[in-house]
Amino acid sequence: MFYLIELLLFLAPLGGFLLWRRLNPGQAVPTGLVWALAIAIVCGIGGAVWYGLSVSIAPGTVYVPAQLGPDGQVVPHRVEPRR
Repeated sequence: MFYLIELLLFLAPLGGFLLWRRLNPGQAVPTGLVWALAIAIVCGIGGAVWYGLSVSIAPGTVYVPAQLGPDGQVVPHRVEPRR
């Protein structure tokens, strides 16, 4: 079920464009809309790069995933210096 929702969300922009083309045959895409979409794409890529750089671990460290401790409690993930 979740895959179907993800697929629909992925295809929604294409469906919206095709619907717009069907309702407005022969009309060119407005220049303002093209610029707005270009700015949105640049902002999306910039946000993804910023997020990727902000959550990365420091060089020389190792990620240790969450583990089950000896007392049955979950020890959260952490970053440790490389040995």
